[in-house]
Amino acid sequence: MSQYKYSAIINEHRARAVGLLMPISTKQGIEICSLIRGKNLQKAREILNEVIDMKRPIPFKRFTEGAGHKHGIGPGKYPVKACREILKLVNLVEANAQHKGLDTSSLWIIHICAKKGPKSWHYGRQSRIAMKRTHVEIVVEEKEIKKEKKKDVVKEKQSEVIKKQEEKKVKEVKEKPKEEKSIAQKTEKVEKKPEVKKQDIKTEQSQEIKKPAEEKPAEAKAENNIEEKKDDVKKEQPKENVPTAAELAEKAKSKKVPATNELTKKKESKVDKK
Repeated sequence: MSQYKYSAIINEHRARAVGLLMPISTKQGIEICSLIRGKNLQKAREILNEVIDMKRPIPFKRFTEGAGHKHGIGPGKYPVKACREILKLVNLVEANAQHKGLDTSSLWIIHICAKKGPKSWHYGRQSRIAMKRTHVEIVVEEKEIKKEKKKDVVKEKQSEVIKKQEEKKVKEVKEKPKEEKSIAQKTEKVEKKPEVKKQDIKTEQSQEIKKPAEEKPAEAKAENNIEEKKDDVKKEQPKENVPTAAELAEKAKSKKVPATNELTKKKESKVDKK
């Protein structure tokens, strides 16, 4: 028998297995392979075990003849015998990958297909009846390589970001002396401006001080004029020298004349004037 040729390329990160002349229906094998293709090896094993336990149907999308409707799937069947044979093949490819030194927890089915095999006749009383035979090949790959590539891409991006940050820091260091000079110039200008303002304020204050000094003499002169007028008015008014009782008493003692006589005389003189 010639060596079997796989339709997928095999490298150091991949493992393969093939089942020749498997006693299963080719149509059922095609539908099972299309369901587990591209899935993790452990997930594929879980699906096949559920189908064997009649807990999960296989959706039939191509060969729908005689397939009843299943809830949420459409046409589907429970190919228990075919799933058992393919499960053996899945366990076999896992063993091959482990023997090759691959991590069995990160194996993904990248290729699986079912092909029609040669028909052979039944023997005995079932003669002239052809038996069903199918070839199934499977290839798995370790997916950590892609993760490492992603990590390398992330590291490159991080290095680029770090370089940009360092360039920004260098620019900031170079621009700092210029900024310090500009700040020093601004501070000098700010320091000069208040001095000018102080001089202006001093001149304004001196002018304000001088103005009241000039205005005050005028006000003082006006007040002096008012006081002089008042004194003149007082001088113009004649003062009546009315003798007091004490003065009259002294005069009476000096002249030895009773004070009553003088008072009576004055009263008489006033009456005559009227």
